[in-house]
Amino acid sequence: MKSMERAATASILEKSKLKKILLRKGFIASNYRPDFVLCYGGDGTVLYAERIFPGIPKLVVKTTKTVRKYDYKPSQLEKILEKVKRDELRIVKESKICAEFNKKTLTALNEVQIRACNPVRALRFSVSAGNKRFRKLIGDGVIISTPFGSTAYYSSAGGKMFRKGIGIAFNNLHGNRIKPFVIPSNQKVKVKIEREKAWLLIDNYEKFFELQPGDTVTVKTSKEVAKFIKVK
Repeated sequence: MKSMERAATASILEKSKLKKILLRKGFIASNYRPDFVLCYGGDGTVLYAERIFPGIPKLVVKTTKTVRKYDYKPSQLEKILEKVKRDELRIVKESKICAEFNKKTLTALNEVQIRACNPVRALRFSVSAGNKRFRKLIGDGVIISTPFGSTAYYSSAGGKMFRKGIGIAFNNLHGNRIKPFVIPSNQKVKVKIEREKAWLLIDNYEKFFELQPGDTVTVKTSKEVAKFIKVK
């Protein structure tokens, strides 16, 4: 395995403190072509790091109570870095999804959301997901999730954790009870806005993208993957 010597940092902790730890363990702290990214913080830190450094392996140290299988505690940081330095690790890949609309393409690690712009006016929309068709839906919108994001916003809409495929969950539908479901990763999801304006959001990105009636969004598995460091 390629030796990892250059590390970028994405954190809620002062970067100077992390840089001192990295230097002490024999790493070069640099945002220029890093071998891996040290994510020190919460879920938002991981999503931000993947947006800024897509595809570069992430070493995740969580300071929050929510823990995933690739996360380590702050107290483990120095020991984990020692193992990384000795290449006692493996790289685990997670699929991502991309949303195509209006000649734009956005990529997400957790989920793509389409939701009503106006909180007092329900969104009218139709969804095609694999071989399923849902027309003239009325509600707050839809959540389209990756396996990695299946424990995030998707779960709060009633979805269960899944390991493969693309998850679809509806947000506060009026007159319909459609349970969250998963389609194979080689299938697509198409969402057409029928009435009212909508926002398109990815992960926790602060920028929203406005959709007009008649617009269609196509969501599918991305060619990009996220990579995480798991020490041995």
